[in-house]
Amino acid sequence: MNVLGLSASCRQWGNTDILVHTALRGADEEGAETRFLRIPDLGLGPCVGCMACVFKDRDCVQKDRLPEFLEAMRWADAVVLGSPCYVLGATAQVKNLHDRMIRFGIRREFVGKPGLALVAAGVPGWEPLALSQVSLFFLFLGMPVVDQFIGHAQGPGEIFDDPVACDRALEAGRALGRGETAYRGDPGACPVCHMDLVTTRPDGAAHCLLCDLPGTWEDRDGGRRFVPAPGAEPRWSPGSMRHHFEERILPSGPRFKARIREIRERIGQFRAGGQPWKSV
Repeated sequence: MNVLGLSASCRQWGNTDILVHTALRGADEEGAETRFLRIPDLGLGPCVGCMACVFKDRDCVQKDRLPEFLEAMRWADAVVLGSPCYVLGATAQVKNLHDRMIRFGIRREFVGKPGLALVAAGVPGWEPLALSQVSLFFLFLGMPVVDQFIGHAQGPGEIFDDPVACDRALEAGRALGRGETAYRGDPGACPVCHMDLVTTRPDGAAHCLLCDLPGTWEDRDGGRRFVPAPGAEPRWSPGSMRHHFEERILPSGPRFKARIREIRERIGQFRAGGQPWKSV
């Protein structure tokens, strides 16, 4: 097994780096080959939204170190991704990975490689979005999440004061090193993403925001449980992803090209002070 550790922290040997290295140590104990890569060190620029990678199925137009990142992903049989929590969510580097990897949502090159999602957060309760943003990296690429959790520490190195998180990272790393793909983490409200991001809509129906999965609330075992609607597929299913790209994204390119002159004229009207939306 080749296990790749990715840290989305700008702070070297901070709590995120330590958690990722701990998972890699567990994988190493199981005989895996491990590599560690710090995402900020790559200096990846933000996605410019040209969509050439999707419409033309080509490499990114930006000349940066994304090929180095992709080489590491292709080398790996399993991936660990960790991020600090800043202002309730993961770092900008995690979001940038989502955007720069959009092509692989349709190419499905990394499907089946297991992943481990880690977050280092300072204050309990101030990290509601962070873990789902890290796990989203794996869900979008079709990579099963083996475990996902948050360790709590503020100062660099204080993650050692959270032995539960450190031990969990070690054990999850061992699972990756053994080639395990089954989910071993907390159940969460949604049976697909295992996150507690299920909301109640105005009509009373339940809906997982992350998975775009409809369902109902049912009283079970003395509590309420989210039950997906029969036959409903999460947005991450092969069929849903294929529909998203083939029926929604790819057709938008030719449509836009056919309207480019009209669109440019309307932009000109707007810049001149007009309201071109009223001419539709």
